[in-house]
Amino acid sequence: MINLIWRTDVHISDRGPSSRTDDWTETVIHKLTQVASVAHKIKADGIIDGGDFFHEKSPKKISHDLIRKIVKVHEKYPCDVWCNVGNHDVVRGNIENLPQQPLEVLFSTGIFKRNYDNHEAIFTKKDLKVRVVGVPYHGTKYDMSRVLDIPRGDEDWLVVSCHLLASPAGGSMFGAEDIVSYKDLASGSADIYAFGHSHADQGITQITDTKWVINTGSLTRGSLHEDELKRKPKIVIMSFTGKNFKLTPVNLKIQPPEEVFDLDNRLREDTRAMLVDDFVDKIKKTIANSSVSTLEDYFLSFKISEDIKERALSYLEDT
Repeated sequence: MINLIWRTDVHISDRGPSSRTDDWTETVIHKLTQVASVAHKIKADGIIDGGDFFHEKSPKKISHDLIRKIVKVHEKYPCDVWCNVGNHDVVRGNIENLPQQPLEVLFSTGIFKRNYDNHEAIFTKKDLKVRVVGVPYHGTKYDMSRVLDIPRGDEDWLVVSCHLLASPAGGSMFGAEDIVSYKDLASGSADIYAFGHSHADQGITQITDTKWVINTGSLTRGSLHEDELKRKPKIVIMSFTGKNFKLTPVNLKIQPPEEVFDLDNRLREDTRAMLVDDFVDKIKKTIANSSVSTLEDYFLSFKISEDIKERALSYLEDT
C-alpha cells in the first residue's frame, strides 16, 4: 500500500488575519504538527500540498524567523512534502516570480519538493506506482487542457493536484475567475482530482464510476464568514493498492470560534464588505468603457510604486 496525505491552503504568515485574536503563526504551526503526527501514524509515503502555503505574496513581508519555524516543523515529517504553487505563493500570482519568493527557498533547500508542471511526484512499492501531477495557479482564465490532457504513463493511479477554483456546478466567480465544473473532469485522465484555492469545504465527491474529486478546503480559517466559523479544517489520507484506493478525511483539532475569532468585529466586517463591494462595482463601471479589460489591468495602469500595486491587488483578491 502507498499512503499519501492531501493538505492545501495553509496560508502561514507572520501576521494573523484581523479576524483572529490568537497567535496565528503558532496556530498554523500546530496544525502542521498535527499533519506530521498523522503521517507518522499511517507511515505516509508523501504529503501533497495544494498550494498557497504562504499568505503574504511580497517576500519582504515574510521573516527569516517564520522560515526557521517552517523548516523546524517539517524536519519532523517522516516523508517528503510535495508542494504546488498557488496565487499567494508568488507576487501577482505569477509563477515566473517564483525565484524571488520564500517558497523557492524551501524548494532549493529540499525542505519541499516541487510538484507543478513537469515536476511530478512518483511513488512506487514493488509493483505499485502512484503518480502525482501538479497544475499551478496560472491566472483567472484557466487552461483546461493543462488539467484534462495529462497523458497516462505506466502508473497504476494518477492524481492531479490543481490550485484552481472548482465546484459541482462550475461557472465563474463574479465573472472574474473561472470555476472548474466537476462534470468537465469526467473526460480527464486522472483517477483523483484534488483542488486547492477555494477555502470552503466541498467534500469528497465521486464523479464517475472510477473518478473522484477532493475539494475539502483550506487547512486554516482566516475570516469571519459563516463558513469559516463553522468549518472543520481537515486533511485527506489517500491509500492506494494495486486494485483500488480509499480517501479518508481527517479533521484537525481546532479551538472554538469564540476563543480565536474577534466575534465582536463581525458587524464591522460585514459593513466593510458592503463598502468594498460598492467600491468594486464603481470601478467595474469606470473601466467598462476604457482601454483596460480587467480590474488587475486597471490597478497596474497607475504610475505608483510596486508595493502599493501589490497591496491593491491583494485587497482585490481578498474581496
